Amino acid sequence: MNKKFNLLKLLKNTPLSVLLIGVTGMASANNFYAAVNGAQQGVSVRTLKLQQVSFFATPFPVNGIAAGPNNDVYLVSGNHIYNYTVAGVLIKNMTNADANINYTDISIMGDRVYTSYSGSKRGVSVRDLALVSVSSFSAPFNIKAIVAGVNNDVYLASGNSLYRYQTSGILLTFITFSDIRLNYTDVAVTCGKLLSSYSGSQRGVSVRDLTTLAQSSSFSTSFEIGGLIAGQNNNVYLSSNNYLFNYTLAGIQKQNVAAPQTTLFYGDLTR
Repeated sequence: MNKKFNLLKLLKNTPLSVLLIGVTGMASANNFYAAVNGAQQGVSVRTLKLQQVSFFATPFPVNGIAAGPNNDVYLVSGNHIYNYTVAGVLIKNMTNADANINYTDISIMGDRVYTSYSGSKRGVSVRDLALVSVSSFSAPFNIKAIVAGVNNDVYLASGNSLYRYQTSGILLTFITFSDIRLNYTDVAVTCGKLLSSYSGSQRGVSVRDLTTLAQSSSFSTSFEIGGLIAGQNNNVYLSSNNYLFNYTLAGIQKQNVAAPQTTLFYGDLTR
């Protein structure tokens, strides 16, 4: 009993940068990934119980993260798109020739990588898994977050608006919240629904129809949400400063964990 208690205590107090479990074959449906910035920069791999499996550092801040299909992750930072193994080995660094491009978020569906960007240009790029450009389209607004849909479409968050576009650049539908002080911070697709997190005048998560973007439900949080990703059985994972949370879509908090460093910040999440 004491040995078990000491082991749990040791794991709880282990620094974020220490590898907890071997990384071979660790990418699974039972893990999710969190972008880390602030006191440390990199990627934290977590179980659905919020326990850290491993961590690898990056020499750059991570703006967005997406899980790849080959035990790998894709990251965006500045005018770069990176592909890493989950063990932290760099596979590829794609650098946009325009130094004034800033990639803001990333999403993967099938064999396509979708990135949003701002700066000298604003829009969405579509690439293959080797980060070779396939297509792109412009947007008349800065995109905060992007998630790929299941019908050759993408969902975008910008200010107090949510958009659904075809990957060809055709606007399919959008909604604008009446309060301009509300800002959508992230989007995710799960079980035929669109999830969106928001901050500003209100803080929480909304559940919406994938086609019309009509809201079916929502729940509030007491904290600003940095990133969200769908879990299993109608739940969601959220990041906020140095905390990670797990909520049901009914707004019931199931679990949370805090990094020991208050200057460490969890950002974008992916599964």
